[in-house]
Amino acid sequence: MVNCSGILSLPQEEQIACTLTAILRRNGNGEHGMSSETFILVCSILIEILKSPHAHDIEKLPSFIEESSRYAISSTLSHEYDSRIPIPHSLLLLKEALLFCLEGSKYNISSKKDLEDSIIGTCGTILLHWLESAVVDGNDEETLAGILQIFQLILSRATDKKPLKFAELLASSSWFSLSLGLMGLFPTDHVKSVVYLVTSSIVDRVLGCNYGETIRDAHIYLPSDPTELMYLLGQCSTEDFNLASCQCAILSILYACSFYNERLAADNQILASVEQYILLNGGNFPYEINFSVMFTLLVHLYAYVRGISYSCSIPHSPEAENTLFHVMTQKDWDLLAIRVHPIAIKWLFQKQELMEPLAFQMLNFCKTFCEDETIMLSNSSQLVDIQMVAELVLSGETVISFLLVSLLNQIVKEGTEDEVFSVVSVIAEIVTISPCSSDQFISCSIVDSFHDIYCLPYSSRIQTVCSYLIFNILCSASALTFSQEDEWLPLTVKLLEFINSGIDYTSSNQEHKILIGVLCFVLHHSASKVLVEPAKAIILNSSLVSLTDVIVQKACSKGPSLFQHNQDTAFGELLSLVLLLVFFSLRSLHTILEASIDWQDFLQHSEDIQSFSVLGIPCHDLCRLMHFGPPSIKLIASQCLLELLTRISDQRTCTNAELRCSVKYLKSIIAVTEGLVFSEDSKVAGNCGACLSVILGWEKFGSQEKVATRESKWFRLIMEEFAVALTAPGLTSKSFTNQQKFAANLAISLLRLSQVPDWLTSLFDSHLISGIVANLSARNVTAEIVNLFSELMARKYLSKEHIVALHNLFQVCRRQVYEGSSKAQMFGQSAKKVARSTDDMLALLFGLMLNQNADPGAVQSEQQTLLRAIDLFFQESSGRERR
Repeated sequence: MVNCSGILSLPQEEQIACTLTAILRRNGNGEHGMSSETFILVCSILIEILKSPHAHDIEKLPSFIEESSRYAISSTLSHEYDSRIPIPHSLLLLKEALLFCLEGSKYNISSKKDLEDSIIGTCGTILLHWLESAVVDGNDEETLAGILQIFQLILSRATDKKPLKFAELLASSSWFSLSLGLMGLFPTDHVKSVVYLVTSSIVDRVLGCNYGETIRDAHIYLPSDPTELMYLLGQCSTEDFNLASCQCAILSILYACSFYNERLAADNQILASVEQYILLNGGNFPYEINFSVMFTLLVHLYAYVRGISYSCSIPHSPEAENTLFHVMTQKDWDLLAIRVHPIAIKWLFQKQELMEPLAFQMLNFCKTFCEDETIMLSNSSQLVDIQMVAELVLSGETVISFLLVSLLNQIVKEGTEDEVFSVVSVIAEIVTISPCSSDQFISCSIVDSFHDIYCLPYSSRIQTVCSYLIFNILCSASALTFSQEDEWLPLTVKLLEFINSGIDYTSSNQEHKILIGVLCFVLHHSASKVLVEPAKAIILNSSLVSLTDVIVQKACSKGPSLFQHNQDTAFGELLSLVLLLVFFSLRSLHTILEASIDWQDFLQHSEDIQSFSVLGIPCHDLCRLMHFGPPSIKLIASQCLLELLTRISDQRTCTNAELRCSVKYLKSIIAVTEGLVFSEDSKVAGNCGACLSVILGWEKFGSQEKVATRESKWFRLIMEEFAVALTAPGLTSKSFTNQQKFAANLAISLLRLSQVPDWLTSLFDSHLISGIVANLSARNVTAEIVNLFSELMARKYLSKEHIVALHNLFQVCRRQVYEGSSKAQMFGQSAKKVARSTDDMLALLFGLMLNQNADPGAVQSEQQTLLRAIDLFFQESSGRERR
C-alpha cells in the first residue's frame, strides 16, 4: 500500500480501517471464528495503513486502531489460537500503533493520547500478565522479545509522566525478580540484553540521575542469577574496570528494589555483600563510585539495609560502618540528588557520628528549599522534601531537630544572612507542617538561638520569619516544655526592647505586630503558671504600658470615626493586637500578681490617674471602645470588661470592700453594656449580658449598687425578649443556645436580687414556664438554662408538672451527653493551627481569647458543666420533695 500512494483516498483508507476493526471486534466477541491467515492479513493491512504517509490525516484512525489493537492482543495472548504464529503480528500492530502516537503530527492530539493510554493499559495488564505466566509456562522467546521492545518504547519515549507511571507499575509488580526469572528461562544473550535494557530504563525512571546507565554499560558482564550478583558485589574491584561497572549496576538494582519491598537475596546476605564491598574497596573506591551520585546511592543503600537489619536483629560489621562513615566525611556526596527511602534517611539521621557531614547536607537542603520552595513542598517521591524532614522531626527518633538548631547556632556566629534565613525558614516550615514538633525544637534550646538573632542587626525578612516561628512554637508547644523558663526571660526582654524601640500608634511594621502576638502567647501560658517571669517582664514594662495608654487614648479620641478602623486598616489591626495583649495581661495578672493588684483601680476615669503600673485599660475607656469601635474592637473590649468586672467582683467578695467609683460611673458602664445586649454579634451580646449579671450581683454590697441597678429600664426589655425567644416555636437551632446563654444568666441574677422586680414575677408565670418547657429539646439544653430552672424552682416558680417534665427532659439530655462523649473519645485531637500571616495570627488569638482553640477538652468541659447543672437540679428537686 505504501508503494501505491494515490490509489486509495483518505476516506477509503478510513473505511478499510473501520471494516477491519469490526472484523476483529466480532472475532473478539466470539461472533465468528477467524483463521490464523485471516488474522495475519487483517493485522498486516492495519500496519500498512499506520505506515502510510497520510495516516495522521485520517481523523478517526486512532480510535479504530485503539479498538483493533486491543482485540488483537486479547485474542492472541489468551490462547484462542492453537498456533503461536498470529502473536508476533498482534504485537507488531501494537508497536506500530505506539509509534504512530509518538511520531505523529500535531493533529488529533486528544485521540492519539487516548490511543497511547490504551496501549499502555494493555501493556500493564495483558502483556505483563503474559510475562508473569511465561516464567511458569515457558512461552516462546520471540513473543518475550516483542513485548519487551514495546515496554522499552513506553519507558523511553512515551509522553508526559507516562514513562514514570509505567516504570512504577512494572517495579511494583516484582519486576526485578521477574526479570531474573525470564533470563533464567531463556538463557540467551539476546534475552539478557533486552531484559537488562528494560530494567535500566525502569531504574532511570524510578531513581533518576541516569542510574540505569550503569546497567546498560555492564549488561554484557552481568550474570542472570541473583546469587552470582551478590557474589560479584562482594569482590575487590579496584583494578578491574568491568567488575567495578558490574558492581555499580548491582548497587543500582538493589537500591531500586528497596522501594518496592523486593529482595533479590536474603537481608543478611545483601548486608554481608554490601559490607564486603565497602571493606574491600573502601580505602580506594574505583573511579565509577567516586562520582557523587554513585557514592550517594551506596550511602543510602547501606543505610537502608542497616535500617531493615536493625528491626530483624541482623548483626553488622562495625569496621564496614566506620569505613563508610570515614569516606562520607572525605568524599563529595549529595543527599538531595537521589530518591531516598524513609528507612534509609531515618537511619542516617539517627547517627550522632554523622553530625558534621549531615549538617553540611542539611544546609544545602535549606538553601535549596528557599531557592525553589514549590518543588520542595511538592511531596515528591523522588527527593528529600520538607514533608519527609518534618515527619522525621516529629517522630522524635532522629537528631534532625538537634542538628538544625546546632546548625542555626553555628551560622548565626559564622555564616551569612542568607544561610540564617534559609535555616530559619526550614524550621518554620517544619513547625507549620508538624506543629507538635515545636516541643522537639524547644528541648534543643532553639530559644537561645532566637535571642542571638535579635541581638544582631539582621534584615526585616529574617526578623519576620523568626517572629512567626516564635509565635507558632508558643502556639503549638505543650505546657510541659515551658517549665524551663530561664531561656525565655532574656528573649522576652530583648523582644520588648525591639518593640519599644520602633513602634507607636502610627506603626505599620509587621515584625512589631507579630511580636505583640508573641507577647500575647507568653501571657497566655503564664495563666497556667509557666513562663511566669517573662510574663511579669511584659506586664510591668513601663514603656509598653505607656504605649498601650497612648494607643487607647488615640482610639478613644476618634469618637464615632473609630468604627472605620477595622482589622483591614493598619491602626485597626494594631489596636486589635494591643487590646488582645491587655486581655491576656488581665488573665495573667489574676494568676501571677493577684495579691498585688487592687482591681478597683480600673474603675476610674483615665484622666483621674497618672498611669497604670501594669498593663491594662480602665473600664471607662473599654466602654468607649465598645460603643464606638468596629465589631472586632467591640468583641475584645467587651471580653476585657467582663474579665475586669469578674475580678473586681471576686475581690470584693473576699474583702467585702466598698465600691470606690461613683453611681454615675457605674450607670455609664450599665448603659453601654445594655445597649450592646442586642448586638448582631452574639459573642459581644453574651459578654455584655454577663457584665450586667456581674453588676447585678453587686447589689448585696451596698446602696450605690442598688440605685444603679434598679433604675435600669432595659432589664425588663431584655427579659421580655428572652421570654419570646424561649417560647417561639421551632427555635431549636445551635444559634438559640449560643444567643440565649447570657439572657439566662441575667435572669438568674435578677431572681437573686434582695427584692425581685414585680414585673419579673409576673413575666415568669406558670403559662410562660409551660411554654418554655414544651419548646425545649435535649439538644438545645445548656447549663445556663438548667441553672435558670434551678433558680426558678428555688423561688417556687415551678409547679410539680413543670418539675416532672424537666426531669424527663434532662434525663434524655444527660444520656445524649454520655453517648456523645463516648463517640468523641474515638476521634483524635484536632490538628493544631499555625500562623502564616497577621490575619492567621489574629484569628488564633481571637480563638484563644474565646476558648475556641483546637483543644477538645473545651467541649468536654462544657459538657461536664451541663452534667453538673443537671445533677444539681435533680438534688434540689429531690430535697424539695422530701420537705
